[in-house]
Amino acid sequence: MDQKRITILIKSSLISLAYVALGTVAVLSSYPSSPLYGEWVLPTTLITFPVSIWSFGIMFADSHAFWLVIIVQSIVFFIFWLILFRWMQRKLKKHSI
Repeated sequence: MDQKRITILIKSSLISLAYVALGTVAVLSSYPSSPLYGEWVLPTTLITFPVSIWSFGIMFADSHAFWLVIIVQSIVFFIFWLILFRWMQRKLKKHSI
């Protein structure tokens, strides 16, 4: 692996982790009984909607399905990371030609 690809790998991993983790915390805090519930939940859920839609549906159906939400968000993280990594690679190839 060359240095640019390693840099893209690290950047895409960190961006994906931050974005999906923010969505996960927002979904897990979406019920008023949650200790993290507040005014920040709705805007954060809307910003992270593409990665939290499935988990939001799970929480809406069963408010105690925390582990299922964690599993789904882990799968979403890997999918989002792969998409972001490939997009950043194509962008790098396009600019280096």
